[in-house]
Amino acid sequence: MLKGLPVQEVRAMASTFEIHARHRWTFRLVLLGSRLQLEGCRQAEGLQQEPMHCSAWLDPQDAPRDVAHHLMARPSCAV
Repeated sequence: MLKGLPVQEVRAMASTFEIHARHRWTFRLVLLGSRLQLEGCRQAEGLQQEPMHCSAWLDPQDAPRDVAHHLMARPSCAV
């Protein structure tokens, strides 16, 4: 408890898949409470490039692979 307020425990479950395109991407589906988030990471190419991380919230009708291809084309971050 923090200052009289109960602390809510967040439980998450995850599943991982990869898409090999021009760059190597790894995606993870994460269930946070009742919401599903797709997290993506593009591997670094070379020593001077850093990995890229992005994410998107999924609606129930969304296909995870379609959202993954959208993130690869236009990386963004879900808050």
